[in-house]
Amino acid sequence: MTTSHALRTAAAVLATLTLAGAAQAASPRSTLTATADAAIAAGVPGISIFGRDGSHTTVIARGYADTAAKRPLTTSDRFRIGSVTKSFVATVVMQLVSEGSLSLDDSIDQYLPGLVPNASAITIRQLLSHTSGLPDYFSNKKIIAPYFGGNHRYTWSHEQIVRISAKDKPVFEPGAAGRWSYSNTAYYTLGLIVEQVTGTSLESELARRIFRPLGLRNTTLPTTAQIPGRHAHGYSKYFGKLADVTTFSPSIIWAAGGIVSTPSDVAAFYRALLQGRLLPISLVHEMTTKVALIAGPSHPKLVYGLGLYSQPLSCGTSWGHNGDFAGYHMDAFNSPDGKRQVIVSVNEDADLTIPPAAGAPLRKLLEQAFCG
Repeated sequence: MTTSHALRTAAAVLATLTLAGAAQAASPRSTLTATADAAIAAGVPGISIFGRDGSHTTVIARGYADTAAKRPLTTSDRFRIGSVTKSFVATVVMQLVSEGSLSLDDSIDQYLPGLVPNASAITIRQLLSHTSGLPDYFSNKKIIAPYFGGNHRYTWSHEQIVRISAKDKPVFEPGAAGRWSYSNTAYYTLGLIVEQVTGTSLESELARRIFRPLGLRNTTLPTTAQIPGRHAHGYSKYFGKLADVTTFSPSIIWAAGGIVSTPSDVAAFYRALLQGRLLPISLVHEMTTKVALIAGPSHPKLVYGLGLYSQPLSCGTSWGHNGDFAGYHMDAFNSPDGKRQVIVSVNEDADLTIPPAAGAPLRKLLEQAFCG
């Protein structure tokens, strides 16, 4: 074999290996794209996906951010993240615990006397873990009536929501053995406690403690109905026929689900949290320690900690949260060390609107992005 022939042969082999490697590297993206397209074909307007395995990330956006204008969704479009907000709020509370400003075993009435019945028996830990027995304000007809009446920009004060909801019958006694009940009212109460302890607004504390230090430029807790920056429109059947419900009063979700963000920013937050860059790792472990088994036949193995819950996947248990609010849904789950992550956001709410045929591909996306 001549030298030139050998060089040509080596070059050909190298080119083949390079193409094979590129095809292998592209495989996860192609797989995720195909599954996302199946969900789009089933009727979901748009899907934004962030997947991470160590240092390798895959970021994909498919479908529309605005179906009327036919504007394609991009990976930089913002979404309402719903109850994924609870992990952010819980982190601020745990930072205050780390600083000695409060204790998990402190009661509500130490900070908000007279706001909630039986407040001396309800601890901050119970608020974080949904074991307080406080009712959920979304079950209160007075609170939700303006929105179902068509006034989506109706504004409640945060204290009003807690006071009205807390008058409803408790679900169970605070800390009752084996009892668990999801309470958005509990997280509103936590938001008010944060403001009382710090003397500043919850949105200011989130920005100062999390958004700015982590460089989350696409993440805010809005105080007006308009979503800031480039964003996906949200679609829902909550209020009758399918409608664009993008502009909604943030007063109805606030500390329970009001953050606006992107999958990439949410991933950056969870990785920083789980790797001990926002809290001492001992407090992170406390957040991911079983406090209660989430009740219900649809999720018999889910364990709730403090602002985080476990999601079993085929390659191991993940921790994070999901979020659902009118027009938007997000799933955000991470390995305990934050090295593997999957964030999937759609601009349609899951409770009433996402077509049943889209359910399987959306669940499949979690497995594919997290487990490979």
